[in-house]
Amino acid sequence: MTSTRRTVLLRSSWATVNIGDVAHSPGVVRAFQRFAPGVEVVLWPVRLEERERSMLRHAFPDLRVVDGTLGGDGPSTPELAAAIDGADVLMHGSGADAFQSTEIDWWREHVGRPYGYFGVTVDPLCPPTMATLPELAQMVDLLPPSYLEDDVKDRFDSADFVYCRETLTLATLRGQKITGPDLAFGPDGTFAFDHTDAVAAARLLEGFGLQPGRFACFVPRLRYAPYAKIYGTEPTREQMRRDAVNRATATHDLAVLAAAIETWVRVSGLPAVVVPEMSYAVELAHEQLPGLLSPQTLGQVRLLDRYWPLEEATGVYAVSSLVVSMECHSPILAARHAIPTVYLRQPTETTKSQMFADLGAPDLVIELDHRAAATVVAAVTDIATDPAPAIARSRRVAANADDRLRAAVRACVAGRPIGLPAPVETGDA
Repeated sequence: MTSTRRTVLLRSSWATVNIGDVAHSPGVVRAFQRFAPGVEVVLWPVRLEERERSMLRHAFPDLRVVDGTLGGDGPSTPELAAAIDGADVLMHGSGADAFQSTEIDWWREHVGRPYGYFGVTVDPLCPPTMATLPELAQMVDLLPPSYLEDDVKDRFDSADFVYCRETLTLATLRGQKITGPDLAFGPDGTFAFDHTDAVAAARLLEGFGLQPGRFACFVPRLRYAPYAKIYGTEPTREQMRRDAVNRATATHDLAVLAAAIETWVRVSGLPAVVVPEMSYAVELAHEQLPGLLSPQTLGQVRLLDRYWPLEEATGVYAVSSLVVSMECHSPILAARHAIPTVYLRQPTETTKSQMFADLGAPDLVIELDHRAAATVVAAVTDIATDPAPAIARSRRVAANADDRLRAAVRACVAGRPIGLPAPVETGDA
């Protein structure tokens, strides 16, 4: 290493077609800025487009971003080689799994300095299983300790820290007898992301004839993201299976979101705007939602006709009255700005949905089962009538996330466990 300043090399930025994925990296960077300002975080992205790079330059003018890959000959670029040489720790960023086996294995063999995982989910069950969170919790308890493959277990066990973004991942890894690292609940880095583009947000509101604090946002999705269609690739057999599930369930699931929209417009008398968390959701909303809404309500609904940048989305969420989302990260982004929010969880979603209960807000999540329409109607009615409890809930989620992110960041910097706070006890299953 060539620097005396403590440096973290963050391997992250998995995709750009989902503003939730885009938010992982800048969220982790912001967490370190807030809770360990003397530490340099160097971002080593998997995938960044120019739009996302521009956002990072505006939000973090001093952030160093290094590109390159690791192969048999080592780093593919001089900048990556220098970043590896100067890093005290390699950190796998927040995400849906422990993706980077090649990078972790190379680091272990050729570098030998500490490494770990920051806010990851490990869900060995879903997909392909369809289940509620209580059902997934029961299944996790029933997995034999030999379930995970030996090489996966070895990477976790040899890590210095593994911070799980929800307690079902924590239970999974404990059940697999992972004992080597500092193993604890440490939230998704997205909870720390607070950068907004207020100018772009104001421009969007003006174009739609919306006023700050007098509209709600609604985020649609399918049970599985149609990645073959998104990337223009030939679908695999698994993607064909997922597409069949999507086609069979889209109308049912989106009807629940439509019920939330109908309720908001009727009770509040205010407009609704339908926005995407993933790029494909623009087309989905335009094709499906108009037919599920009454003519009277449809006149009060605006449909965004493009996939928007993360910082514009957060700017709009921050001045909205409510965010109802079928995606997991828009509620996180809303909660950061104390905006009332509801998450409609589909049964194909992973254990990551447990994170809200772990942060003291199990009622923020509504399972998309046969009771979902009635439940979301009641929830939206309550918020439209008296938003104060939902505002307090969002503030509680953000504050609890901060407590745990602060501890996780400081433990990474210290290079040893310092005792992360326990998940919030809610008394709910």
